[in-house]
Amino acid sequence: MSLNLMIVYALGCAALYYVCPLRFRWLILLAASYGFYAYHGLTALPFILITTLTTWAGALHIARIGENGKAEIKAKKAELTAEARKQMKAAVRSRQRRWFFGVLLLNFFILGVLKYLEPTLGLFASIASVFTGGEAARPALGLLLPLGISFYTFSSMGYLIDVYNEKYAPEKSPLRFALYVSFFPQLIQGPIGRYDHLGGELAKEHRFDIDGIERGLLLMLWGYFKKKVIADRALPLVAAVFDHQEPYGGAVIMLAVLFYSLQQYCDFSGGIDLVAGIAELFGVRLAPNFKRPYFAVSLGDFWRRWHISLGSWMRDYVFYPFALTKPVSRLSKASKNRFGTDFSRALPAALGNVLVFFLVGIWHGAQMNYVLWGLYNGLILAFSALMETRYKRFADAHEGLVKSRGFYFFRILRTFVIVNIGWYFDRAMRWQDAFAMLGKTFTGFNAAQLADSALMAQLGLTARDYGVLAIATAILFFVSLAQERGAKVREWIMSRPLVLRWILLYAFILFVLATFVGNSAGTGSFMYAVF
Repeated sequence: MSLNLMIVYALGCAALYYVCPLRFRWLILLAASYGFYAYHGLTALPFILITTLTTWAGALHIARIGENGKAEIKAKKAELTAEARKQMKAAVRSRQRRWFFGVLLLNFFILGVLKYLEPTLGLFASIASVFTGGEAARPALGLLLPLGISFYTFSSMGYLIDVYNEKYAPEKSPLRFALYVSFFPQLIQGPIGRYDHLGGELAKEHRFDIDGIERGLLLMLWGYFKKKVIADRALPLVAAVFDHQEPYGGAVIMLAVLFYSLQQYCDFSGGIDLVAGIAELFGVRLAPNFKRPYFAVSLGDFWRRWHISLGSWMRDYVFYPFALTKPVSRLSKASKNRFGTDFSRALPAALGNVLVFFLVGIWHGAQMNYVLWGLYNGLILAFSALMETRYKRFADAHEGLVKSRGFYFFRILRTFVIVNIGWYFDRAMRWQDAFAMLGKTFTGFNAAQLADSALMAQLGLTARDYGVLAIATAILFFVSLAQERGAKVREWIMSRPLVLRWILLYAFILFVLATFVGNSAGTGSFMYAVF
């Protein structure tokens, strides 16, 4: 479904939603979600149905085992010793654990086979080619990759984990749970919804609210601007250089990396704005997924601002459980005598960061370049965790420097450079290409290529494209800067007098209509639609 068709579909569903009786509106959303999913391929429906039904039934059964176990222990409380009660609780937990891991492994197995089997085989072929010196043979299994499989799998498994840990009671209605899993705006590229937030939003009876709809349309327009005016316009240059990097020196490669940084951010965050705006048409508020990451002052700060829902999912379901395991605790204690208390305390966080970003790299794909990208970020964050105490001492000793505006801008620039070095691996076709491009950036800069009009013409952008990108990026920067300083831009626009508000909106709409990129090769679809 094209972006424009998706917007028309959402507006049509919203109109139908508000003419239906209040108590049936959630069913309209369910039908709209499955209609949207079916449009992208009927053959993918069994996979989302398997995830939905196994997770719903598994969570319900896990909760019932716990309830029945507690009731039995309570009924026999008078005749049971403390040890017997402990054993009964352990037996109940064991039965719950079997169901929990059964459902968890089934769904991650489906995700793993469909998304990772083919690239994993390719990864092994790439590793083998390093030792043999030959060209890696790429397997082509032709496996189907359902729309948004990572997003709905992670959402469902987060729900299962929360029910298993008794964070909240399971959803008894399979249809309401199906809506939570399949809610169509977030299927495209997230965010990864948590049941305790999104489930509650979807359960509300949303009444028609013209202000809420206007807010949603504003957010959709902003997302459309980022996607169609900036991201799709930057794409040809990025593809031209990264897909065939051999003719280009370091200057052109660095330009492509900066364009990729812009393209990826506007494609992903623009898509999130668009789907969040669509959700607001129905009165549903999705969790925030971006918070101006390029204003971050450290790599850790960057990842707390970028793809927030994935970061929080990894933090709650991977980082903390791993850092608190007995083996990690024993390793931390064992390191105390040799490396000191500060190192010992930071070690679990350092190891947790390496594990999390290794998995985040795999989440992007099983190719070696993604693995290296994940490890690059994880190792820097691990080093930062181990050095945190020393940094605090430095900050205390040089308080004036650390709090100065110059040092603040230095930290933003430093973070930007670190992140963009990582993008070499994230976008490169192969990990070997990433190292080759990095090498050219530092040892073969060849700035003269930027002045070669014939060479630059091969990159797919006209002078008008560069001009539009400059203006659009400036708009993006100043709006983001205002938001970073606490301004609520949508609220400010909606609070203006009607005439001024419509002048601003029509001027922006006309700018978008005059500059957006049509669906040419490689544009139109979202980068994360198949994640």
